[in-house]
Amino acid sequence: MVNTRDMRKGFTLIELLIVMAILGILSTLGIGNFQSSRIKARDLSKKSDLQTIAKSLEAYANDHRTYPRSDGSSGKIICKTNNDVCDWGQVFSDGANLSESKTIYAAKLPTAPSGVYWYTSIDGTSYTLSTSLENSNDQSIIPEFFCNGSSGVKCNYKITSSNI
Repeated sequence: MVNTRDMRKGFTLIELLIVMAILGILSTLGIGNFQSSRIKARDLSKKSDLQTIAKSLEAYANDHRTYPRSDGSSGKIICKTNNDVCDWGQVFSDGANLSESKTIYAAKLPTAPSGVYWYTSIDGTSYTLSTSLENSNDQSIIPEFFCNGSSGVKCNYKITSSNI
């Protein structure tokens, strides 16, 4: 007679399938939550970056009594005395080049982790900083609009100068 204790040394196929199904469900839930957390982190970074840029713009306005104008076609800041455009990720200063800088307002303008940042200031009396947030459940999202006013880049979040 065969001892049943000797025959049962491993897992049955059903037990293995159940464990694999449970692991699959748990990993799917974990990946979904991880993706959601990454989106929220990118949105938080964008909001923080726009606040940092706004503080630099306010410091510039404090020194010059006007905000820097924007390059309407690219949504960037015209920040130097010779009308050069400061690209995102570059120095924001009021000198013709870094060696002639009077004041550096940001050692490096932030770059968007995804999407774009858009700066608008036509006459220097006010400004708008815009971007697009990814988390559709974010309470600070506004109805989608064109960042540049007409067509092309769409945004759903903005901050404006303190004088508006």
